[in-house]
Amino acid sequence: MQLRPDTAQFLTDLERYAGRSFVYRNEIGVLLDLARSENKMQLFEDAVFFAKFLSKSFDLMKRIGPDGEGYDKVAVEFQSGMEKAGTLIRTIVKESPTDLKENFLNGFFRLNQESLSAMMQLLRELAWVKNWTVDGKPLP
Repeated sequence: MQLRPDTAQFLTDLERYAGRSFVYRNEIGVLLDLARSENKMQLFEDAVFFAKFLSKSFDLMKRIGPDGEGYDKVAVEFQSGMEKAGTLIRTIVKESPTDLKENFLNGFFRLNQESLSAMMQLLRELAWVKNWTVDGKPLP
């Protein structure tokens, strides 16, 4: 899927803002363009909210460890958030062309370690979109 020029520029600006290149730059752009074209921007905004929450929760879980105080509660919230974020992303790509939809499903939603790692990386990068909007910058 060819990204809209304003989406491509947004991603360039977002990477500059984050101070790094994104592994899943194109996927973020696809999600944004699909959400915009299918009147699903609220779903995209909810996904970036959960991405930020999940990134921070994952870091907290690593820091306190499985035996740390509050770990179980954070782990339950993390699992719930992963399910919600996954549902949001699947809903955004649901009406997309089959090959595009399959790329998302195979890349991020298989029940294996590789997909879980890819999903966490995507969420960490989507969290930068939330940081962008929190700083008062508009989405394209």
